[in-house]
Amino acid sequence: MNARHTLLALLATAGTVLGTGSIEASTVPGESLTAVNGRQSLNIEGRTYRLKDGSPAFAAAAHLTPGQSVTVQLDGPASSPSSRVVNVVTHTGR
Repeated sequence: MNARHTLLALLATAGTVLGTGSIEASTVPGESLTAVNGRQSLNIEGRTYRLKDGSPAFAAAAHLTPGQSVTVQLDGPASSPSSRVVNVVTHTGR
């Protein structure tokens, strides 16, 4: 994903959070992506996170590969099984 896509994804996520009047989104920082299940879920360090349909994360899933270092933003607390991934930022050089 290039810088422009990352910026657009971050802006979309910020707009969603601000538009709902809630800042419940949480971040899972800089972890190793261990598996990608199509456009359904990501496995990060042994934990599965489901992707939110229509989100920037859903679109980015096609470009992700195991072994990448990623930070994901969720639409709720990381501890909640109902939270979905809304954004993925890949890191290079880690």
